[in-house]
Amino acid sequence: MTTALSNTLPTLLDLAKMQGRDGSLLPVVEAMTKQSPFLRALPWQECNDGSSHKMVTRTALPTLVWRKLNQGVPASKGRTDPVKETTGQLAGRSEVDVDLVRNPKNGPAFRASEDAAFTASFKNDLESAFFYSSQKTDPDQVHGLAPRLDAKSGAAYGNQVITSQVTGSGDDNTSAWFVNFGPKRVYGLYPEGMPTGLQMDDRGKIDVDDADGNPYPAWVTDFRWTCGFAVEDYRYVVRLASIDSGDLAKTGKLLIEDFVIAYHQVQDWEGTGAIFVNRLLSTYLHLQALDTVKNSTLTIRDIGGTPVVHFLNIPIYVTDALLNTEADIA
Repeated sequence: MTTALSNTLPTLLDLAKMQGRDGSLLPVVEAMTKQSPFLRALPWQECNDGSSHKMVTRTALPTLVWRKLNQGVPASKGRTDPVKETTGQLAGRSEVDVDLVRNPKNGPAFRASEDAAFTASFKNDLESAFFYSSQKTDPDQVHGLAPRLDAKSGAAYGNQVITSQVTGSGDDNTSAWFVNFGPKRVYGLYPEGMPTGLQMDDRGKIDVDDADGNPYPAWVTDFRWTCGFAVEDYRYVVRLASIDSGDLAKTGKLLIEDFVIAYHQVQDWEGTGAIFVNRLLSTYLHLQALDTVKNSTLTIRDIGGTPVVHFLNIPIYVTDALLNTEADIA
């Protein structure tokens, strides 16, 4: 079993190095991966059809029979369904009036600070998008995990959604996500022939228009990230859903039992496993593990020089993108 930092597909930082970008890009990529646990764990793959990615998913196996002598065998076949994942582009633009950066002592630092704010914004929006963005409501976005696993009954992959024992009613719920990344499983996408990661285009000093349409000189930086998200095999994703954030308790073992059930619902953990929770859920999981003296499911291991809590040897990453305001899932 490998950790979420040793992917068989290239990581964001690997791809940035392979692209031969100038030195200004690498610090941005490093900052993104350090701040975002999902981006740090997510492997990336180039689309095989321009800006989209075609896959074929096997949905049924051939039927077999126990044959007797002198008895024929009926023909049968499996079933495969074509699936297409698409990419979208998240973009931003920084405009800084030239007079704000004329001072050689602090001018460049101010512009760099403004650009750094965009880096943080991309981190927040992308991390949230990989969980919650839905092409059902906006086809220009990536298609995240939550809209794929948003129901149990009547859903194609409803068995990959597990209702927590800490369940209530209303819209004060959260989810924990159990994901095994890798080829043929779950991975990020970038368009064919294009670089991946956050791209920064320093446009230099150009004229821009104010609110009245009057031009003024400004230093301009364009930011863009073109990416997508593929779930090729849903057996490697489990959503532990409907965890009522208002009913979480420091004592007991309901959360730990929930995690054990979700852990075993993943097809297997050979590869790059990760569990994603928000800060509140991480806290109560740890408290319940302390309360349950005999429990040994939680351990702390070092990943890249940082101590990370593990559940049954799968790293648990805390992300602020996961909300406490999810609706109950039926």
